[in-house]
Amino acid sequence: MLEQSFSIFRACGANRRECQVYWASSWTDPNCLTHLFHPRHSAGAYGLAINDQWLGEFWSELASRNLGVRVQVHTHPYEAFHSETDDAFPLLFDVGFLSLVIPNFAKGPVGFKDAYLAEIQADGSWAEVPAASRIVVDDQG
Repeated sequence: MLEQSFSIFRACGANRRECQVYWASSWTDPNCLTHLFHPRHSAGAYGLAINDQWLGEFWSELASRNLGVRVQVHTHPYEAFHSETDDAFPLLFDVGFLSLVIPNFAKGPVGFKDAYLAEIQADGSWAEVPAASRIVVDDQG
């Protein structure tokens, strides 16, 4: 999913627009991310907007497939950080929800180098957490 995400970012963002994907898992095994969704969206160099109709259909699809989104992953044009917009408009406001920001429109090597991972805390604020502490890449499965 990580390589697929970078591929989507590079094609969709074309090295000049932000792009976003969602990583999801089954409710029966929430810690095993198995599904990737690329939302229909409009984007520019400094932001994006998810299509409302797509979002409504997405919630229905998740429910019918017994899936939940665990991580929103998106690109930034330069360094990775969690912006005020990122803080205010996540897909979910659930404690523990993760938001991974990939720098340089994902033009660098596939992986978490220079990425920024934020997690929603119990008080509703976001805190940076090390990617390796929350996301393990399993190349075997």
